[in-house]
Amino acid sequence: MVRVRANQRWTLRFWLLSAALFMLIGLIYWPWLKIPPGNHLAALYLVLTQIGWFGLFAIASMLITLPLLVLPRLLFRLLCTVLGLAIAVLLAVDTQVFEQFRFHLNGFVFTLFFSGGDTIEFSWLTWLIAITVAVLLAAALGVIGWLAARPQFSRRMTGGGYAIILLALIGSQSIHAWEDANYHRVIPNYSDTFPLYYPLTAKDTLIRWGLVDAAKVEAERRRASKLDHIPDGHFHYPLSAIAAAPPAKPMNILFVMIDAWRFDDAIGAATPHISDFARQSLRFMQHESGGNSTQAGIFSLFYSIPATYFTAAKSSGRRPAMMQLLADNRYQFAILGSAALDHPPFDRTVFSGIENLRVTTPGKDQATRDRRITDDFKQFLDSRDAGRPFFGFLFYDAVHGYDLHPDTMQTPFRPYWERVDHIMLDNAFDPTPYHNRYRNVLLYDDALIGEVLAKLKQQGLDDNTIVVVTTDHGEEFNDNHQNYWGHGSNFSQTQVHVPLFIRWPGMAARDIDYRTSHLDVIPTLMTRALGVTTPMRDYSVGRDLLTPDSQPRHLIVGSYYNYAIVSPNELDVVTPDGMQTNLTPTLQPLGRPANKEALRQAMEEMSRFYR
Repeated sequence: MVRVRANQRWTLRFWLLSAALFMLIGLIYWPWLKIPPGNHLAALYLVLTQIGWFGLFAIASMLITLPLLVLPRLLFRLLCTVLGLAIAVLLAVDTQVFEQFRFHLNGFVFTLFFSGGDTIEFSWLTWLIAITVAVLLAAALGVIGWLAARPQFSRRMTGGGYAIILLALIGSQSIHAWEDANYHRVIPNYSDTFPLYYPLTAKDTLIRWGLVDAAKVEAERRRASKLDHIPDGHFHYPLSAIAAAPPAKPMNILFVMIDAWRFDDAIGAATPHISDFARQSLRFMQHESGGNSTQAGIFSLFYSIPATYFTAAKSSGRRPAMMQLLADNRYQFAILGSAALDHPPFDRTVFSGIENLRVTTPGKDQATRDRRITDDFKQFLDSRDAGRPFFGFLFYDAVHGYDLHPDTMQTPFRPYWERVDHIMLDNAFDPTPYHNRYRNVLLYDDALIGEVLAKLKQQGLDDNTIVVVTTDHGEEFNDNHQNYWGHGSNFSQTQVHVPLFIRWPGMAARDIDYRTSHLDVIPTLMTRALGVTTPMRDYSVGRDLLTPDSQPRHLIVGSYYNYAIVSPNELDVVTPDGMQTNLTPTLQPLGRPANKEALRQAMEEMSRFYR
């Protein structure tokens, strides 16, 4: 017990002092943290975050070492010092990675480092500096270990130090939650600068408790969405001003999207109206989404950049380049989502700046709301200004929710699951009834989309309206036999390979049987329909949909918490903690190093739009 108490006193002091070292290293991130003049709250938040977040690293490390208190004194102190050195070195390296690429250490960086080759090279001077920094950090931790053994440290001083860290952490997270709930951009914009940082958000809770006025928040959202500002040191998109020579007779553009739509259910008995539409359209047979989730899929589609930029785009309030161009060209907007447009926050990203944006569609369930957006769009077509072009967005959600109502919907696909009960899903579960329920709901949404297409034809709009029918991501029914159901869980073709049909006036219907991506849709529309002459790479990482690539593509596909480089025969998946997994397209371990050229390309694309 004497040994344990002695080690306990030492480790409390050691990690408290180490927290100060971590905070000191973390100051290297500060050149990228721009504080607007007079914004004292932002300055307070950054100070509290610096103390609380880097202090939390030390507290977590201390908790890890507590089971080792029974070890001999010297061994215990050595292990703590080694762990502290590892964290300090990783923080120091991460500051340099962030300075170079504007993202933090991850599995791809480690792979490029250890695989050698010419992707990342280090001169002898770089190695000398790195070794010197490591030696200095080791010396600093040695001094910290010596100080921690001094009797001058009282319990009150140690307890006070940890209290300051915890109070700073609580204070910083409370400020972030408040600022995020009120649609203030400055403080949330700092989130991508701190390593492993996922700050607290609580908008709905604050509204429910009456601490935030819902009407005021909505007014602030509309006001903020009109701002056109890129915070210095962060999101720089597009890289140059968009130049265009608009056509004399601009075409209307309509996006029709079904949430969670599988490629193998794109054409067939569940989609008779869409199948008829596809026969008149460009049919992209190897098309992949930029995400396996709604947030990543829609973001990548409209911004035409990887979903890893989502947080930066949300914080900046910068709308997609095409949406800005449409607004500049006086397009009318009909943005109609069955699902709420603020979860994920598309009201602050894709549809930022849209006047009178309806964030939530009335309706008791998803099927009812799908019906409502169909009727609302038909009414929009009747009441619009015929002298101006329009942009429409319809996002159907009933399929995503398996919202089947057998009393009012056709159910030709049988047997179907009468009640979705996720607890029953396992690797042995027969997916047929579940999939049939999905197909029955898809048939319902297909009929609604048929009404939209019929309305366009009735008004004579087929000849001057580009209609894009697609989805945000696919949907899995244990296709890979690894107990994956739904979406957002892996990057296999079941969740990433999606339908894309485009009916473009003047273009003959045909199959496009080479690999394309959501990242390609917007640059194709901007160059071919809107007359944009700015180089594509200045606002996109995509290509022209109608021009096949001569080389294999390595596509960045995002999710809510991780992302992957999807190559023709390889998936390189990275999680927020930096762990990298190399898989085959069917999710089997690959057993070989990742493709270095794919990693190099991904690093460039994920850093291109940061200044």
